[in-house]
Amino acid sequence: MSLLELRSYVTDIKKDDKNSHGYRAASSFSMLEHIDLMMNRYLKEEQTEKGAILLDVFGMLQGLFVGIDALYDLAIGLTQYKYHINVNANPTLHELKYIRNDIVGHPTHRTYPNGGMGFSILSTEHLSKEKFSYHTYVFEKNHLEVKTKDVYLKPLLDAYQNEKKHILDEILIFLKHETTKTDIPEALYTLFETLNLETLTDIKTMFMKEYQVPTDSPHRFIWRLGLLEEVITWVETDVELNDFVSHIGKTQVSKLYEIALDLENRKGKDLYAPIPNILKGFYKFIRAHESYALHLLKNLHDKEHPLHDADLIALMSLNPNKEASKLLRFLKDQKDEHKVFMIGSILRGYRPKSK
Repeated sequence: MSLLELRSYVTDIKKDDKNSHGYRAASSFSMLEHIDLMMNRYLKEEQTEKGAILLDVFGMLQGLFVGIDALYDLAIGLTQYKYHINVNANPTLHELKYIRNDIVGHPTHRTYPNGGMGFSILSTEHLSKEKFSYHTYVFEKNHLEVKTKDVYLKPLLDAYQNEKKHILDEILIFLKHETTKTDIPEALYTLFETLNLETLTDIKTMFMKEYQVPTDSPHRFIWRLGLLEEVITWVETDVELNDFVSHIGKTQVSKLYEIALDLENRKGKDLYAPIPNILKGFYKFIRAHESYALHLLKNLHDKEHPLHDADLIALMSLNPNKEASKLLRFLKDQKDEHKVFMIGSILRGYRPKSK
């Protein structure tokens, strides 16, 4: 779907000093049109002169970065929520923000929470519009690590265009959909207690039928159902860890319940998942080291983040208590990025002391 089919919705939405959604949608729509113009020019024009290639590469990286922001804000402006977009679930676009930060954002001085510094140098020897390489020199505690990255532009452009189409399609379907009361929130309320795979399947069928979303939808409700399906079949032999996994499942259901209610403009009951003892122990450990440990929680949910491993190791070096040590080792042992996301999200849910 093209942007044109959403133009009337952007034009018609109320724009005044009472609500920011109208101007948010208008700004985002305009920016997405600009990004389309930039991309068309980039794809059509040949470039051989190095300065022109650099201008194209820098412009396209920043354009894609801004375009993703615009998709989020268009969704929020038109629907009030960002449920229709989940770019971080797209591995190609998820990596884009790190590439952009290295080359366009802060190449000459990246400061990391662990005290390290990074400097990126773009290799111009084999630079082209289609591919470029760069080296990042990371200094940390008298140690130098050199990371080399090859970047191909076409996969980034294709991923952006495909993701944009999915998102715009779903926003349009939602705007045409009449708000109705369904049994989905009630089914989720039951699922919170049972964590039953059959109930989950029924909920997915109801949701896809009601909101006309495809099986490959980026919708956060569908994405979280997929995470929950993994949790329901996830069994740990250690009792404490298995209780923790059950807590993850109930937390996912709670988030699904919130989405379902929002889409129907309804209020519901509070779904509160009691904190298991092992997680209480972890939070106690963080509280004791809060001044240093708090910033180390930020990237625990993102397996691909450049600082994920370093932050995890830094936490493990703080002499954690028995519960915290077990959870940190549990996270470190995971190979599946979804499990890393779910474990890390719970750990970073720690709330700091009020000042």
